[in-house]
Amino acid sequence: MKKLMMCFLIGILLIGTAACGNKTAEKDATAQFKNSVFMGDSITEGFAVNEILPNESVMAGAGATAGYIYEEYIDDLAEKKPDNVFIMLGSDDMLMPVDDPKALFESDLTKLINKIKEEVPNAKIYLQSIAPVTQEALKQEPRYERIEEYNELLKELTGKLSINYVDIGALAKENHNLFAEDGVHFKKEFYQLWLKKLSESL
Repeated sequence: MKKLMMCFLIGILLIGTAACGNKTAEKDATAQFKNSVFMGDSITEGFAVNEILPNESVMAGAGATAGYIYEEYIDDLAEKKPDNVFIMLGSDDMLMPVDDPKALFESDLTKLINKIKEEVPNAKIYLQSIAPVTQEALKQEPRYERIEEYNELLKELTGKLSINYVDIGALAKENHNLFAEDGVHFKKEFYQLWLKKLSESL
């Protein structure tokens, strides 16, 4: 009986140690982004919703477009003076009910990035690719077929504006099981992988 109890206690201790190890690893991952800001739509907002990053580091919201981010957050960004600014936009811009959503997106995003450069000239800017969606989500919203087309535009802009490009699409495709039920957003576990990917670009 004593032996059984000892095994049980050791098991509990090992589980606790592993959990602490995971928490420490998570803290180490987020520590690199202490003075960074993440701008985007509800996908980026998941960093705050899932308590991966503090709310003040995430300037994002459901339905956010490049134009909306410019209007709503540029003053807050200037006050925060971040070392790094990570932008993921486009998923909602491509759904805008205008004649040429891609041209509007390019114009608004260029305006946003130039303003960030003006307000926080020492910050490094990272433009992230638009994340893919599942086939089920594509059936629900066919306009998502243009994601790769928009990502090509993002690559061109990073060259023109001399900023950094990070491809998040490949990471999402490698972790297909971490899509949320709607096939557009992601489960909490994906965000830690996302941060690890970004840390390699710092």
